[in-house]
Amino acid sequence: MSQKSIETRSKWWTRPVGHVVWFFITCVCATLRKRVILKGNAGEILGKKQCIIALWHNRTFTPCYVYRYCVDSKVPMSMLTSASKDGALLSTVAGDYGMRTVRGSSHRRGAVGFRDMLRELNEGCCMCITPDGPKGPRYKSRAGVIRLASVSGLPILPLCVDIPSCWRIKKAWDGFVIPKPFSRVNVLVREPLHVPSDIDEETQKEYMEKLDELLACGRPDFDFNEN
Repeated sequence: MSQKSIETRSKWWTRPVGHVVWFFITCVCATLRKRVILKGNAGEILGKKQCIIALWHNRTFTPCYVYRYCVDSKVPMSMLTSASKDGALLSTVAGDYGMRTVRGSSHRRGAVGFRDMLRELNEGCCMCITPDGPKGPRYKSRAGVIRLASVSGLPILPLCVDIPSCWRIKKAWDGFVIPKPFSRVNVLVREPLHVPSDIDEETQKEYMEKLDELLACGRPDFDFNEN
C-alpha cells in the first residue's frame, strides 16, 4: 500500500455513493429559492478573481451548487476536504460540480495539505475552506485559513449561509444543516478580509477572531434579516 493511500482514506463505495449524494444535493438545491447578497467589493472578487472562501462546516450543503450555477464564475474552485473516508466521498461530490479538491486537515496530512493548497492557488484556483472543520470546535476558526491567506497574499471572502427551514443532523459534531426542499436560502458574501504577511502568533489569533465575527451570521443565533 502506498504512503498516499495510507494518509488518505477511501473505500470502494465512496465514488458511487458520492455520485448519489451529488444527485440528491442537486435535486434539493434546484428547488430552493436562492438569494445571493454581495457586500462591499465582494462582487468584484467572487467568481472573478482568486480568493480564499471560508464558511462553517455545517453550511456546506448548498455552496457548491451556488458557485456552479448561481455565480458567474470564471475562476476554477478547489476545496479542502479531510483525508478520511468522508473526505473521499466529498471529493467525488466536488468533482461532479467541476471542482478540484485537496485532501488534508490539521489531524492528518496537515503539512502536505497546506502545500497542496498553495499549489492549487499557484495554478490559478480559488480555495474553499471550512475554518472549523473537520472536527471542530463548531464555529471556531483554526489557524490554517489565516496562514494560507498570509502566505498567499489572497483575501478571505467570508461566506455566510442562512437556511431558515432545514433539518439538522444532531448526532454530527457540527449539527450539519440540510435545507428543506422549496425553502429559502440566503447566501451573504461579506467584504474580503486581508491578512498581512509574516504575522506572529498573537496577530494570527486576532485574525481568527475577526473571521469568527464575520462568519457569525452563519450561526443559528444570528438574525440574517438584520444584516
